[in-house]
Amino acid sequence: MRQLLVQVPQGCGKKVLEIANVCEGTNLARFEAAGVERAIDLVFVHISNGKVEELLGKLQDIPDLSFMLLPTGIMALHPPADAAPDQVTNVEERSPLEIFLSGLQSTGSWKGFLSYAAIAGVIVWIGLYTNTVYLLVAAMLLAPFAGPAMNTALATARGDRPLLQHSIIRYFAALSVTIATTALLSWILQQQIPTNLMIDSSQISMVSVLIPLAAGAAGALTLVQSDRSSLVSGAATGMLVAASLAPPAGIIGMAGAIALAPLHIFLRSEWCAFLSCKFSLVSWLSSTHYLTSSH
Repeated sequence: MRQLLVQVPQGCGKKVLEIANVCEGTNLARFEAAGVERAIDLVFVHISNGKVEELLGKLQDIPDLSFMLLPTGIMALHPPADAAPDQVTNVEERSPLEIFLSGLQSTGSWKGFLSYAAIAGVIVWIGLYTNTVYLLVAAMLLAPFAGPAMNTALATARGDRPLLQHSIIRYFAALSVTIATTALLSWILQQQIPTNLMIDSSQISMVSVLIPLAAGAAGALTLVQSDRSSLVSGAATGMLVAASLAPPAGIIGMAGAIALAPLHIFLRSEWCAFLSCKFSLVSWLSSTHYLTSSH
C-alpha cells in the first residue's frame, strides 16, 4: 500500500477522487489549500502497489498535475476492526515505476561512489596480503558493485540507453578503482610473491558461475519486494553481488603489480571477474524483467 499526495487546480480534486475510487483506492480525502500562485486541491490517496501506475496513467490528463509518492509501506485501515489483520498482511510487490525511480535515486555522487570502491580495495588488499578471510567479507559489504548492476539491468529491461551507458560506466569505474587501489598498495610495499589466499581465491570451479547468478536473482527479488515483505536486507544482497567481484578485482590488481607473479593467477582472476560481471548482469536482467513484467 502506498500513499500519494496529489496536487491539482481547485475544482479538479473531485475528479481525482473519482479516478482513485475506480482504481480501488482507500481512505481518500480532499482538502482545499492555497498554492503559491493560486488555490489548489490536495488529495490524499492510499492505493495498492499494483495500481500505482494505473492511477497515474489516468490522472496524467489533468492540467497542472503534480504528486508526491511515499516509497514506504502505509497501513491504511478501515472498519470492521476484526478485518485489520487481513488488511495489514496484504503486502504486494513494488510497482515497476517505483522500482525504476528508486534505482535512479541510488546512483549517488561520483565522489562517494568512488571513495567506497577505493576503501573496499584497501580492505580487500589487506585481507589478501595478510591471509585474513574475514576482511574479504568486510570488503564485500563496502564494495559498491550492486547499485550499477541493478541500474544496468533496469535500463536494459526498459530500453533506457542513457541510463544503461551511465550504469555501465559506473560499474567498470568501481572495478577499475578497486583494481588500481590494490595494485598501488602492492607496488608501494614491493610485494614480490602472491600470498596463499590470493592463490586459493583465484581458483575457478565449474560451479563458480552459480554465485553471480544467485546474486543477481537475489538482488532482483530484493529490488521488487516491499519493505516489510523482504526478509533479506539490501546490504546483504549487495554483499552477495560483491562476493563474486571484490576478491577477483583485488587479485587482478595485486597480481598485476607483482613482477614475478605467475601469469596463470592473473589470467584466472581476470577471467573470474569477467564471468562474475557477465553472469551477475544476466541474472539481474532476466530476474528483473520477469518480475516487473508480471505486473
